[in-house]
Amino acid sequence: MNRKSIYVYIAITLAMIISAPGRFACGIVLVLELNLLMLLGTLVKSFIHRFELVPVGSVLLLTVMIVVTMLTRQALVLTIPQMAVQLGFVVYLPTVSAFLIGYMFGEEESELKKTIPRNMGYTLSYSVFALLFFLFRDIAGFGTITLLTNDGLYEQVLFDSGKINAFVFFATIPGALVCTAVILILYVFVVNKFIILENAELVHD
Repeated sequence: MNRKSIYVYIAITLAMIISAPGRFACGIVLVLELNLLMLLGTLVKSFIHRFELVPVGSVLLLTVMIVVTMLTRQALVLTIPQMAVQLGFVVYLPTVSAFLIGYMFGEEESELKKTIPRNMGYTLSYSVFALLFFLFRDIAGFGTITLLTNDGLYEQVLFDSGKINAFVFFATIPGALVCTAVILILYVFVVNKFIILENAELVHD
């Protein structure tokens, strides 16, 4: 992970998953929304370049993403109102996160069949981390796993989190910040170790 990637990672994490409720079901909704925005954003950008609409490209792209976000929220209000209330303004943050990922807004142009796998690859890899993060907060902080069903939200109680006060901390925003910091530190530590090993092998060669 280079320095730019670390900054992007921090920005995305702070923008979306830290301020969101620590429920796995919330993570599913936000991750699906993020991937939809990235896919549509990639298609819109390709359309912009193909028809030479670059002067108004940023406005068009932002408009499409905002409209999609609003439609997503409206769909939640109609189908799972409880989720819409839980997420609140957080439902708009995947739009910010899609921008912060930055790869769909790179200056380089390439064929759509190459751009889509690249952009979606970055988003999907981040989605895996985000879902694991939400799952950990749901289990540790609340002692539950929440899922989306045809009837709305389903909550499977695993244990009484109130009996383990230290775990409840992970359900809070400060707890999410601490988790993010620890994960980032461990990741950078491991990456640096690999870099040191690679450099050592080059010296011996």
